[in-house]
Amino acid sequence: MTKSPAVRTTRLLSALLLAFGLSACASMGTPSAVGNASEPAAEAAPGLDDDAIPDDKLPKIPLTSELLLRFLVGDIALQRDRPQLAAQTWHDLAQRTDDPRVARRATEIAIGSGQLSIARDDAQRWIDAVPDSVAARQVMLSLLIRANRLDEAKPHIQALLAAQPEEIAPFFLQMHLLWDKNTDREAALKLTEELTTPYPKLAEAHFARAVALANVGRIDDALKELDEANRLKANWEPAILYRAQLMGKSSTPQARIDYLQSAERALPKSMALRSALAREYVEANRFDAALKVYDEMLALQPNNLEALTGSGLVALQTHDLDMAEKRLTRATELAPQQTGNLRYYLGQIAEEGYRFTDARDWYEAVDGELKPSADKRLVRVLARLGDIDGAQAQVKAIPAPNDEAKVEKIQLEASIWREVKQYRKGYDLLSEGLKRYPASTDLIYDRSLFLDLMGKQAEAEAELRRYLALEPDNAIGLNALGYTLANHSTASDTARLAESQKLLDAALAKEPDNPTVLDSMGWLRYRQGRLNDAKGLLEKAYARMSDPEIGAHLAEVLWQLGDKAEARKLFDTATRVDPSNEVVREAVQRLGVK
Repeated sequence: MTKSPAVRTTRLLSALLLAFGLSACASMGTPSAVGNASEPAAEAAPGLDDDAIPDDKLPKIPLTSELLLRFLVGDIALQRDRPQLAAQTWHDLAQRTDDPRVARRATEIAIGSGQLSIARDDAQRWIDAVPDSVAARQVMLSLLIRANRLDEAKPHIQALLAAQPEEIAPFFLQMHLLWDKNTDREAALKLTEELTTPYPKLAEAHFARAVALANVGRIDDALKELDEANRLKANWEPAILYRAQLMGKSSTPQARIDYLQSAERALPKSMALRSALAREYVEANRFDAALKVYDEMLALQPNNLEALTGSGLVALQTHDLDMAEKRLTRATELAPQQTGNLRYYLGQIAEEGYRFTDARDWYEAVDGELKPSADKRLVRVLARLGDIDGAQAQVKAIPAPNDEAKVEKIQLEASIWREVKQYRKGYDLLSEGLKRYPASTDLIYDRSLFLDLMGKQAEAEAELRRYLALEPDNAIGLNALGYTLANHSTASDTARLAESQKLLDAALAKEPDNPTVLDSMGWLRYRQGRLNDAKGLLEKAYARMSDPEIGAHLAEVLWQLGDKAEARKLFDTATRVDPSNEVVREAVQRLGVK
């Protein structure tokens, strides 16, 4: 399904969307309150009490003791959490009284209890009693759409538009917001065409048709409707943005960029067009161009949330961690309820900078779809902070519904022992895991790392060869064995270095910009005595990821090249960032760096 354009809801659309939220109100026994719309509204949407019922529409029937008892039964059923009994009771009362107030209340309670068929009957009774009721038709329309009875929805929409003619254009612009994933798209197109036919000179009507056509895959016809909308309203932002969105189906990134650049020149003040252009640059991996657009937006609107978020994520992609942290932090300050996932990236930035307390705080604050990932990364952070009990409790709390998740939990628990340098415990844990999951390449790979840390290089190499036998094209495995061979060889070990070269060439072909692979290749060049080549590769790796171990490798190469002042700076930085790093400490001691 083609993604619908994002627009703000107007009064009528807000009311229709709000009608879907009546269930919570009814189940709470609140007859007239309504919830919030799923989209921000340009102005407050009307509650049902705004739809006053004239006195002459009220029936003249006495309140008998029998009716009073039934009213009491209906309300007591709600209070005692028996919504189905309440709905049936109020439905009966609506039939007995023909009172629109009772029908309205019955409709709300039926929705709240999930009895939508009864709700439609009650809503129809409400409309029959007060045909001019906007609120009644709003609720009925929502019920019909939810039931995919779009053919019955047409007269209600026509009545609503007739009652509020000023809403016709904005309604068509936003009509697509009424449909959800269960809506019959062909029926929605048919209804859209029927409703918009009387308005051939209304750009918004053609826009509505374009969205409906795109949602059934008729992209060419949708673009024709957008052309007509643009003819009626030149340089109209909604049509421009939606055309760019639809172009993604068939055009090149450069074609979309050219189109948006042209549109942006015609509408230089449009933040929406600038945002769309920046996103296209990102899609095309033109990060410098994207940052330029975002910076221009922030120069005009320093608190523009999309520009702060977009530029922050681009900066993270290009490893400008200072900019990424500043921009993403500001975004979370401006919109704490909308930026729960950004805290995950801020946690990554803090973790990469070895600021583990900050990383812990960010990961713990993540909400949204990235929370499971944050919970897993939190394990390592807690371990680095020395909170072993907390790290183990964190692992235990992570759900493991299948074997893959259970293997991951074994890896997470092993990572705790790696961080606190209790390598035997981690190795034993992984070995037990391999008894249960002998074909798990993840456990095989992790155990090889522990063997290396325990000084058992031959066994570590054997484990990595076992890993590559199962996953011969895996860049991580190729890099790991290639680095291990290089790291435990001298210039005279030509066969081992040749094998390392072959493995790292393969890894680099798969991931040419991976800093860990670049670091491995740089270290191989160092072992081969090719110091200048090693320097270039390690500088490139360090620019992409300022990891202490990469810094230590680069510092050692510089030391051997005679640039001891710069080497000392790198060693000092690596030691300050991670004082306990064994690679850094060993190199400093071996070289006699002071």
